[in-house]
Amino acid sequence: MNVKRRTPLKIAFNLLSAKAGAGISVYKTLLPSISYIDGNNEYFVFISYKQTDLIDSIPHNIKMKVLKFVPNNPFLRVIWEQIIFPFYLIRNKIDILYSVGNITTILAPCKILLFIENQNPFTRIVKSWSFKEKVRNKLLFLLGWLSAKRADKIRFCSERSMEIISEIYSINHHECFVLHHGIDFKWINNIKIVKLYFFNFILSVSVIAPHKNFEVLLKAFSLLKKENIYKGKLIIVGDIYYYPFYYKMLVELCKSEQIFNDVLFTGKITYNEIFKFYKNADLFVLPSIEETFGIPLIEAMYCNIPVIVSDGKKYKDLFIPFNEIAKDEAFYFDPFSEKDLFEKMKSILMNKNEFQKSNSKAFVEKNYSIDAIAEKLVEEFNKLRD
Repeated sequence: MNVKRRTPLKIAFNLLSAKAGAGISVYKTLLPSISYIDGNNEYFVFISYKQTDLIDSIPHNIKMKVLKFVPNNPFLRVIWEQIIFPFYLIRNKIDILYSVGNITTILAPCKILLFIENQNPFTRIVKSWSFKEKVRNKLLFLLGWLSAKRADKIRFCSERSMEIISEIYSINHHECFVLHHGIDFKWINNIKIVKLYFFNFILSVSVIAPHKNFEVLLKAFSLLKKENIYKGKLIIVGDIYYYPFYYKMLVELCKSEQIFNDVLFTGKITYNEIFKFYKNADLFVLPSIEETFGIPLIEAMYCNIPVIVSDGKKYKDLFIPFNEIAKDEAFYFDPFSEKDLFEKMKSILMNKNEFQKSNSKAFVEKNYSIDAIAEKLVEEFNKLRD
């Protein structure tokens, strides 16, 4: 029996806003997986010539459109995407535009699948944004609302984020779907792991930003030191220049808590290097109070190290989806209590043998395969065919 091959769709990924953290790492694994799985549709990726991290990882069978005249300023870039970008879509006869970062091209001459993944415009709790960041979030909120109204389909990466944002924007759930992030197990397993430091360490991985709640982690770590429970250090892996005012505040907190010499901020590192940190860590902590997903959580779980994350059960109006993502494979703490985090860290560190039997790796393999995520995303693209 011959199966009729469907007419290929031309699907464009607009990744111009993918500049840091998961915005880069997600597509380093997702694009190769889609290119391998979907042999029917034709894919295009639009990026800036400055996004070198992404340029190097785009598969050869995806058409890469490197744009040289896109404004670097995010405000001007959004304007460019609304006025100039539609002509690129027309020229390449695009059928579906996949827009990330909450905003799409309103005048796009094609169907749109919008990915709402940034919780910052909806924050109800972070008060330490700079004036520039507050203005940016207000604009993102408005443009996100317009984009949601324009989109043919909207993706969220957690049930929690869909519940909160769809209510705020009055989006019909029939227009939405939840598709988690995933990781590439084969690629991770090929990374050669070596001993990084002569000392033990507790690890956190994230861009340094106000909603990451690192001040609570630093205070909890300070309590460990004061009670002489842990002789190792705390390492925070992530870009320190994205929100410099917040990084400066954390450095001052380290000094006031007298843990400055025991805390290491690595700054931005390559995606390959991150897994060397996971494999050497005694414990992983993700203290965020607002997160639509949290890829470092499943990366750490895959490396079978004990994981402590913020508990979202008590705060259902906040973007804390970790209970949904990790289920019983993680330890949870009240994100507004450094004492609660301290107690959880203390319990794990003092009972290492008990927690070394964890098999969270199998849980991640079952639920967060990048190939499975890619297949489901391709299905959504094909549903927009008619």
